[in-house]
Amino acid sequence: MMSDSIGAYQAVFFEDVAQAVEYCHALVPHIVPGPGSRRIPDDEAVVWFHVPARSRGSTRDGCYLFASAAAIAAADRAGLDTPLCGSVARAALPADAVLLFGEDAPPVAVKRRQVYGPPGARAAVAPPALSLRPPNVRA
Repeated sequence: MMSDSIGAYQAVFFEDVAQAVEYCHALVPHIVPGPGSRRIPDDEAVVWFHVPARSRGSTRDGCYLFASAAAIAAADRAGLDTPLCGSVARAALPADAVLLFGEDAPPVAVKRRQVYGPPGARAAVAPPALSLRPPNVRA
C-alpha cells in the first residue's frame, strides 16, 4: 500500500554516502520487524535516498535521506543521531531519489499547459492551429 498521507519528509544530511549507509544499517532493525515480531502500530516508516547533482563526482560530497515522521521516530527509539536540516514537501522530492524503506511512490510530475494571452490569464487555451496551406491559397 502506498502512503498518500505523507505530506512532507524530514531532510537528513550526511557528509558522505558511507555515513548514510551506516545510519540506514543501524535503522533497519527498528523499521523492519524481525521474524516472529509484530509491527509497531506507527505510521508507515518511509525513507528516500538522494545524491544531489553537485555531489555525484565523489562519494564524499554529501547526500540526503528524506525520512517520514515514523522513520524519524524509529531513529529516536534507536538512539541514532539524526542531523535534520529541513523539511521537503512530498511533491518536491527529487525525481531521481531512490526509495530505501517503506512503500511510497514518487509524486507524479504535473504537466503545465501553456497559457496564451495577457499576463495573469487563467484560462488555458489551445495553441494556434498550424495551417498546412500557404497563406495565399484559398480552400
